[in-house]
Parts: sequence; structure tokens; C-alpha cells
Amino acid sequence: MDAREGRIGNAFACERCRKHKVRCVPSDAPGLCQRCQKARVECIEHVARRRPAKPRTVLQTPSRVAEMEAKLDKLSAIVTAASTPTTIHHPALPPLATLPSQVAEIAQRTPTPAPIQPAVSAPPVLPNPGSTPESAWSFWESINDTISGLGRLDPTLRSINVTQMGQLLANWRTMVNYFPFVALPQENFCRDLLQKRPILMFAVLTAASYDSTPKQLILAREFRKVVMIKLMSGEKSLDLLQGLLVFIAWHHHYMDSKAVSVHMLLQICTGIAGDLGLDGLSSAVSYRKEDMFGREAKRAYLGCYYLASNLGAVEAGRTRSTSYSHTHRNYAADLASTPREHESDALLPALVEMCQFFEDVDETFRSTTAEVLVAKSQAKRLSDKWDHIRQSTKQMANEFKTLQWLQLAGRIHLYRAAMQREMLETDGAWTSGFQLSLRISGLRSIEQFLDNSLQLAQTHYEFLSLVDWLNLLSALTTFGKIALHSSPMPGWDPADLQLAKTFEYYRDQLSAQIPRSPDSQDRKAEDVFERFRRVTAVMKMALKNAGTRGSPNGSTFEISTSSRQTVSLLNELPPLKPNGVTNGDLPAFWKVNPTFDFSGNAFPWKLLMGTV
Repeated sequence: MDAREGRIGNAFACERCRKHKVRCVPSDAPGLCQRCQKARVECIEHVARRRPAKPRTVLQTPSRVAEMEAKLDKLSAIVTAASTPTTIHHPALPPLATLPSQVAEIAQRTPTPAPIQPAVSAPPVLPNPGSTPESAWSFWESINDTISGLGRLDPTLRSINVTQMGQLLANWRTMVNYFPFVALPQENFCRDLLQKRPILMFAVLTAASYDSTPKQLILAREFRKVVMIKLMSGEKSLDLLQGLLVFIAWHHHYMDSKAVSVHMLLQICTGIAGDLGLDGLSSAVSYRKEDMFGREAKRAYLGCYYLASNLGAVEAGRTRSTSYSHTHRNYAADLASTPREHESDALLPALVEMCQFFEDVDETFRSTTAEVLVAKSQAKRLSDKWDHIRQSTKQMANEFKTLQWLQLAGRIHLYRAAMQREMLETDGAWTSGFQLSLRISGLRSIEQFLDNSLQLAQTHYEFLSLVDWLNLLSALTTFGKIALHSSPMPGWDPADLQLAKTFEYYRDQLSAQIPRSPDSQDRKAEDVFERFRRVTAVMKMALKNAGTRGSPNGSTFEISTSSRQTVSLLNELPPLKPNGVTNGDLPAFWKVNPTFDFSGNAFPWKLLMGTV
């Protein structure tokens, strides 16, 4: 409170006095005013926030804006003429800036020379209409006002200026091919999104900030606050729906176990889509600018289905928030019809068809038991259907890695669902042969998926959507589950198949392929890639130590010795140091937490959230 001594008026009152609109009088105690001292509460000093004064030469009037644009065009023509070889010498012009305030200042202090006709006419270079610092400042101010009931906006975000926003928007346009359901025209500049689609722009900034894990986590935290307030106020808009879809699509970069789950966010998206009536849009597609809402609404509706279908396939038994209907097929066909607004629109029918395939697999193998002949015919039908889908879209899958990954993941899902089914034996040897063929086919499908994943460039892993990344984790988890928890049968020998070495090879190759964050040394800033390396290292050691020794109770950490005694693998581990760090090379978390087990359906989600 010493800083307020000698002040006149109530401008520097503490927060409590300022709220009650009374005079704040310092007390004898330092840092405490008389009213707060009497009420026995904490005296919080008010930090005055002053808005930066705008240049006096910049007036927010249409005439002034038109005048500045005319000056900018004139200066651009002068610079173009000055750069053309000529025998006439003219005084050098100062550097031309793109900010309106700088342009006005240059126009005032620089005399206007006589116009020169260039030898070759060239169109003037116009600036980005969204590159004004006032637009970024106004955007963060509006976000701050939105979350005022939950505290103030993190000051770190105010440092993100328009230039950085433009770069993040460009990065996100590259990422869209991995989630082609929120595609925007190229003429949408930052200014348009900041003013007309603030929630979508906020989600874009969050998803595209993968190069800085701390900043991305802050953006994700503040985005959740904004969305919660919007939902509590009853807002239902396409901007909110698209922002949530983008936020979910790359949610693995900022997954938080304490925050609202992905499934809950997806339920909210489905509810908003239903309230907006997106399931009853006209089948006619118009590519006029004024009909842009209908096209984007159809993509958003398909995005809800795409996420629900794939996330439901990873965790068996979970009910999807939305199921396949003819509306999805019609919307995808409408958007893919020529002329296409975006190249990724051609993907939509194939993606919807693969999502329907996932649902067909789950519906077919819903029962836990079946006769062998029935199970075999069902597996063959679905395998033939998958081959037909793959052949009909082979060229497209080579161009778009998202479709290729999804198709290979669909084949893994087929054999995983078939292997989990209990067969009613009619002929023991014949049943064992069919189950063995399922395991071998499942392993080969996983190897094919992992081989394909190694062909991606390192930067592509930053663009992968939640669906693609979750399919990668599910493939590795399924591989480990087959190797460790499959019941013994004739012809099935993990040592002969070299399952541990195969897993180790793909894991090490992937760990070297995926990016490394500059913040990876900081445990608090562990990104999704460092988490992948840490957890899969534990999985690799589990397979390596288990070898061919069976686990009587299905636990990764217990084996059966030749004397038929159950021994825990934890007994073979080196002792821990006093600070909890081990003397060996095995991950410390695996040694001190024997509950680590990747045989459950929820393990991929635990890996994503970092709770293992």
C-alpha cells in the first residue's frame, strides 16, 4: 500500500475498495488499507491497466482509411518505378512499412516526387488486410472480457501478435489435410477470423502452436475457459462447433487428465450440430460465396461423425455419440462433386465409407461367443469388403496419408475384434487353426501399418490428427497384447516369431522418426512425442523380459518358472536409490508401479494423458 501513499482520488484504490466504490485510505500497517484491516481480509492492490494510445495520425473513419490506402498505392507505384532501370536519378526513398501507422508517418515526412512511368507496368503489392496490430490487441481484449468471471487472461498470450497469428494460420492450413472437415478458403485472412470467428481462430492458434509446448498448454487452458463460458451462456453457433472440432482433432498435443474429456467435448459437438439442424441441410451444393455456410456446416457435421466413429473403435464397448446414416453419405458425395472448393473434399466419401466399415466390424463381432464357421464367414466378408474399399481408393490413398492410415487401422480393428471373440469348439484342431490364422493376420496387418508409418516425414507427425495418433498407439498396444497375453496353442511361439525383437525395431525406429521438442528436458513440458518414447520404452522392456515365459494370471510382471513357481519380474530389477531413481537402464516408473498393464482397452487413452 506504500505505492498508493500521496495519491489523490480513487484511481489507485485496492481491489476491494474499488469494487465498493469507496475511498481507499492506507493504514499504519504496510500493504493494508483501513477498510481491509477492519474487515480482516487480504488487501489486494489494483494494477492499473492502460490501453496504448493510438497514433494521432490514425483515425478510425472510412475517409481516413481510404486516404491511407490511396497513399499506400501511390508509394507502392513510386517504389516500383524507382526499382526500374532509368537514366534519371531520383532521391532514395525510405523503407516502406506495412503498418498503417508507419505508412502515415512516412507519408508525412517524405516529399512526394513527380510520378514516373515505369518501363514495365506492374500491379501494386497490397498488404495483408489483417496485418494491423490493433486487431490482435482487440482480439485478446475480447477474450479477456469473456473469461473475466474466471480470472484474467494469461499475459503470455498477449505477446502473440498478428504476424505470429498469420504464421500459425498458415501452419494450420497445412495440417487440415489430416482433418479435412474444417477447411477455409485462402482469402480468409487473420482479420476476418479474429472479427467474425474468434472461437475458431483461438482453436487454430492452439492446435498450430505445436512448436512450443508451454505456450500450447496455456492456450488450451484458456480456450477451455472461453468454451465453458460460451456454453453456459447458451451460445450455439457454427463458429463454436468448428472451434471445438479443431480443438479435439489435435487434442493429443495438450491432453489433460483433469480437464473435460474428449468424449464429453464430442458429445457437446453433437448436441450443437443437432440444435443447429445440420442434419437437415439441402442436398444441393452451391459454390457461391454467400452459400459458404452450408458447405462448411456439412463438413462440420461429417467431422462429428468421423471423430465419433474412430474414437469409439479404439475403446471397445463405448457407445458412439453418432452413427452412420445416409445423410453422411449424401453430404460427402455433395462436397466431393466437381467443382471442388478444396482438394481434401475428394477424401470425404472414402473417409465416411471407412467409418461405416468400423461400425460394421463392431456390430458383427458384438457378441462375445460364436461358432467357428460363423466367425470365419464373417471375418472373410469383412476382409473382402476392406479389400474392395482399398482397391477402389488406391490412388487417392497414395496422395492423402490420412486415408491410407485409416484404411490400415481398419484392417487391424477387424482382426483385433475377431481375436477377442470366444469360439465355440466343434473341432478342437480346426478351431485352433482358425484362431492361429487370425493372430498371424493381425500381426501382419500391424506390421503393414507400422511400415507405412515409418514412411512419413518427421514434420508430418506434428500434423497428425488425434485419430491418426490414436491409431498408432492402438496398433502398438495390440501388438504387445498379442505377444504377452495370447493363450498358448500349437504353432504359436513368440520366440520363433521374434515378437519382442519386432516390437523393439518398430518402437526404436518410430522414436527416432518423430520430432523432439526443445522443451523435452523439462519434465513439466513433456510433449506427446516424449511421452510416446517414455511409455513405449516400458512396453519394450516388458516384452523383452517376458520372452517365452508364460504369465499364469495374465500379468505382464509375473512369470512361471520351470519349477512351476510364480515369480515376479520386479524381483529381477536393480534396487532404487534413495531419491527414487534406479541404478539400471529400465524406466523408473515401471519399477515402482506394477499396475502398468497395456492389455486393457483404456491403455491408449492413459498413454495420451500421461497417466502411465
